[in-house]
Parts: sequence; structure tokens; C-alpha cells
Amino acid sequence: MESFLDLERRRQSCRRFSAREVERETLEQLAEAVRLSPSACNSQPWHVIFATGETAKAVRAGVQVDGSNPFAEGCPAFAVLVEEPAVLKPAVAEKFGSQAFAQIDLGIATAHYCLAATDLGLSTCVLGWIDEAALQKALGVSPERRIRLVIATGYAEAGAAIREKARKPLSEIADFRD
Repeated sequence: MESFLDLERRRQSCRRFSAREVERETLEQLAEAVRLSPSACNSQPWHVIFATGETAKAVRAGVQVDGSNPFAEGCPAFAVLVEEPAVLKPAVAEKFGSQAFAQIDLGIATAHYCLAATDLGLSTCVLGWIDEAALQKALGVSPERRIRLVIATGYAEAGAAIREKARKPLSEIADFRD
């Protein structure tokens, strides 16, 4: 079994997907990873819509805004993350109500989804440049509910090499204080 850091090093944004369909059982495992991810007051302020087949075609149109994300054309599956209201304990809501817990929780859930996908042999790319109104209409999501992210999901095209991660050095992102 590889270490968590090895898993993180393997995970990357994929822009070359194979045509291979993602199995329903595999998508269910990704849904379970989201379900188990940490959430403020266990609110779980998310709903994930998995789009494959004909529904994936509508999602592709919603993520290819002004020519963006052209690789989505070959992506077989998408996870559309819809923000739900965060239901916080009254004391937490009173003291920290201005904190954007739902958005934070969605970010955590997205990380868990992407790492679980990598562990299952899948590749992902998180898409934030989307036509939210088009996606809401195509998926029957009420305009009062926000679609925050779409995660392109599939098997990487054969020969797609893992790139070395370009990251800031630790000295720029962390301080260690006694």
C-alpha cells in the first residue's frame, strides 16, 4: 500500500481521457468518499450529480464556456457538485455564521473525491469555469441552488505520463514556530 503522500504525488489534473466508460460501482465508491469527508457540524452541505452517457453531453456544453476546457469533449463522466445549505449547530452558527462553511466543506469533499479517484485508477480535473445557468437547466437544478464545481472524471489516455508537480517550496507556504 502506498503512502498518502505518494497518492498525492500521483494525483494530477488530467486533460487526456480515454473513451473507456467509468463503471457505476466506481462512481458509487467516489460518492462514498464524498459522503465520508469531513464537514462542519457534520452538515454535509453537498449533493453530487454524476453525469454519464447523454447527461454527460449536456455537462460538456456547460463546461466548455468560450472555448475553455476543450479536453472535456473526450471525458466520459462528470461529478457536478451542488452546494446545499449548511445546517450548523445553533451555537456554531451564532458565533461563526459569517464563515463560509459550505464552501469549505465542498473543497474538502472535492479533495477527497479526487484522491479517491486516483486511488481507484481514475484521473480527474476540477473545473470551476462553468456556465452555471446552463448546467442548472440541463440537470434540473433550481436556480436557488449553486453549482460550485464540476469534476471531469475518467481513465487517463494510454501513455499520459505523470508530470512532476511544480509547487512552491515549503519555506514559502509554511512556518514552523515553537
